[in-house]
Amino acid sequence: MLSANARIFLIVVAALIPLLLIAAWLWRRFYRDDHTDPARTVAKNSLLPIAANLINKVVDFGFAVIALRFLGPEGNGAYAFVALIAGLYFLTITNWGLNDLAVREAAPDLARAPRLFSITLLLRLGIATLLMPVAAILVIGYSLIERPLSSAEILALALLMIHLYPAALAAACSASFQAYQRMEVTALVLLLTNVVKTLVGVGALIIAPDIPARVVALAAVALGTTTLNAAVFFVLQRRMLFRTSLVWDWPTGRELLREGFPLLLNSLLLAVFFRFDVVLLRAQAGAEALGLYDAAYKVINMTQIIPPYFVAALFPLLARYAVMDRAALERMYHRALSFLQLLAWPGAVGGTLLAPTIIAIIGGQAFLPGAALALAILIWYLPLSYANGVTQYVLIALRRQQSITVAFAIGALFNLGMNLALIPVYGYLAAATVTVATEAVLLLPFLRTLRREGVALPLLRLAWRPAVASCVMGASMWVTLPFSPVAAIVVGMPVYFAALWALGAFGPEERTLMRRMMGRSVTSSG
Repeated sequence: MLSANARIFLIVVAALIPLLLIAAWLWRRFYRDDHTDPARTVAKNSLLPIAANLINKVVDFGFAVIALRFLGPEGNGAYAFVALIAGLYFLTITNWGLNDLAVREAAPDLARAPRLFSITLLLRLGIATLLMPVAAILVIGYSLIERPLSSAEILALALLMIHLYPAALAAACSASFQAYQRMEVTALVLLLTNVVKTLVGVGALIIAPDIPARVVALAAVALGTTTLNAAVFFVLQRRMLFRTSLVWDWPTGRELLREGFPLLLNSLLLAVFFRFDVVLLRAQAGAEALGLYDAAYKVINMTQIIPPYFVAALFPLLARYAVMDRAALERMYHRALSFLQLLAWPGAVGGTLLAPTIIAIIGGQAFLPGAALALAILIWYLPLSYANGVTQYVLIALRRQQSITVAFAIGALFNLGMNLALIPVYGYLAAATVTVATEAVLLLPFLRTLRREGVALPLLRLAWRPAVASCVMGASMWVTLPFSPVAAIVVGMPVYFAALWALGAFGPEERTLMRRMMGRSVTSSG
């Protein structure tokens, strides 16, 4: 049965459907593109997708909380494994970097868009077909070890492999809309289908009689909603952009495969860096251990909502300063680092103290204490991860993006080697620890490249004040936590800001900026 909070969540999600349809009608009725105003186009193509993505994150998290209750640790681990294989690794290979290439080639000359859509779609479908025997080999491989895949996992994996075909069509259509600078359409379609997936998915979880059936049901829902997504995209593309028949061109296809390979390599390295521990956990510790670890990771995913948008908003300025003013680039880089450390440290300390409460809320007692221990370790990736995130954009601005590939390769090798050595002994706790350590390893090649470019990375100088203030906050939370987690948060946050002020974290520049912001808000309210 669903809790009262879950029912309220579903009512809110269901209410999004008529709201989205009304919003789409109003948009088509009143909005008119103005290609002579680049700022307006950029705002439309960034703000709307960002807002839609934020809503999607919240909807996904709410659905994940409900699913954890129905699946339990073992069921959650089973579905997390097949979803990672088909939905991350195989889908990444199927995409092959073709989205970026199609947009790059079609945007300057939209007359090329229909042909590129056709060729990239056929490439994606062909790659998906070649991956089918790979999935079969994977199933056979697991059958040869002590922890073979269950029949539910095999059936769910088969459904998710089929889902690669409609996913290919949806991705090819999405690239067309990006090339035409109609990202609001992509954002709306993704949000609408995500809402449908959540509602249908919860219904499937309720109807399914047991945990294995629920694992298969979730895969079937993913296949159905992806098919719906692809169908909507294709109809809209034919009505709003162009109609085309499938054509093939070997020279263009080979060139796209060649140019897309470095993009694929980067994506795969990133995937291995972050989530290959899932494959090893399933093989060496079993589905239940993976389920506990994945429950903690669902919380970690929510910590990556703000930083990407913050850094992406800074990137145009970073790129400009990299060419015109290195000193200004360094100042902006340091301010961004400082701001992200102010967010990361209280998140790490507070997340450690509140880990049992958070896991109890999202998963229930079945996930305690294992998932809470994993979360208490994983959360410490925040300070280094936030630093690495902004540093990557600085390197791209400096045209040193090849160093990012090298860093990811080093990080992936370290992550793989340490997980192979430690997971058999320490299980998911080893995977969590290695994830944090890999962030430190990733930072080392970044430091070397920054030194060659003459850009400093004063991470210790920028992090010690929020680190100390967070420890003071943690002490106050620890005292009040036995009374109530809410009380601990209410007490802890003012203590954190007071400690930051006492430590001089807000210098003259920060105080001047705060006064300006307060002055503007007073002026605007008046």
